[in-house]
Amino acid sequence: MLQRIHTPVTDKADITLYMKRDDLIHPLYGGNKIRKLKYNVQQCLREGKTGLLTCGGSYSNHIIATAAYGKEHGLKTKALIRGEELLIENPTLKDAAALGMEFVFVSREAYRSVRENPELAFELSHSDKQEWYFIPEGGTNVFAVAGVAELVSEIEIHFNYLATPCGTGGTFAGLMKGIKDIDCKLLVFSALKNGDYIIDEVADLLKEDFDESKLTLFTSDYVFGGYGKMKPELMDFVKSFKQQTGILLDPIYNGKMMFGLLDKIESGYFKKGSVIVALHTGGVQAWRGVKEQPFIV
Repeated sequence: MLQRIHTPVTDKADITLYMKRDDLIHPLYGGNKIRKLKYNVQQCLREGKTGLLTCGGSYSNHIIATAAYGKEHGLKTKALIRGEELLIENPTLKDAAALGMEFVFVSREAYRSVRENPELAFELSHSDKQEWYFIPEGGTNVFAVAGVAELVSEIEIHFNYLATPCGTGGTFAGLMKGIKDIDCKLLVFSALKNGDYIIDEVADLLKEDFDESKLTLFTSDYVFGGYGKMKPELMDFVKSFKQQTGILLDPIYNGKMMFGLLDKIESGYFKKGSVIVALHTGGVQAWRGVKEQPFIV
């Protein structure tokens, strides 16, 4: 679904802005995570494995999506969780556990080791490689790229720019692959401080499909202190955006992207008459980990 976004900023700048509402795909795990899982699950089934093994933080959208999507496909699910076991009390993990997911809590040091050597995930979780199919943090791999790339064909209007938030780079990579033969540019808003290294990782993931000329903007200027961190200015923006549009943005990715995108529009970054599509990647369940929720109106 595409939703036209009208704000004083877009109207004054003569910019046409739409939001691709991937958050509406599913009430619990709608967004880019389901697209990343689609072909991973198909590959798991082709290999004859019976479980999905992955990793993430305690409020990870990827964790809850893997638990739900895995169950729908008759697969067991297990996750390495970064942090202490007390985190099991949070609503994201409670929901994932109710869907049948098993957790193995590991130290941050051990978690970093898995990032560098995914084979350790099987050892740390006591999982047999013949039984379990591993999906990396955030779901990002070549199968995720294929799933995300498909969404571009769902945008049935002409547009000049496609904007996305960015964490592990899977959505960034998928969108670049998806717009390969389309006359448009990509705008990427990193959720990570000093996140420029993601560009090299995406280039390595895409190989010959990586086209730097398609990347008009990659910025870490709107992280509000870093990944998972929030400031009153961001909270106020999310509340105002919901009042203006009726759309709830999450505080980790999409809230920061839209803040940055509107700031760029207001600064005159885009030519008048430009058409921009911003991808809502979902993740609104992350609000359940925020004590103060100023977006409620």
